[in-house]
Amino acid sequence: MKLYPDRKRTRATRFLWGAAQRMRDAGITVDTDSAYSTVSIDCPGEESIYLQGDDADAFIAECEKLWNRYPSLPMDVCELALAEPYTDLWS
Repeated sequence: MKLYPDRKRTRATRFLWGAAQRMRDAGITVDTDSAYSTVSIDCPGEESIYLQGDDADAFIAECEKLWNRYPSLPMDVCELALAEPYTDLWS
């Protein structure tokens, strides 16, 4: 199932939606908690990636920048797209 409906998007948002779709297809989830400065990136069968403190704050700030720049993107899409490089640690 597609994460997003078919409709016209900018090149940047198509890239971000595509990254989020690849992550969702792989079963990867991202949980952020700005109150406690934590980020958890999980995938079935893999050890979780856990960010806290300054690293988590930086990740959350980048998600918020992306979300503010492209209002058509939901926050969960921003989180999934920005978490994609971290999944290279599982390779």
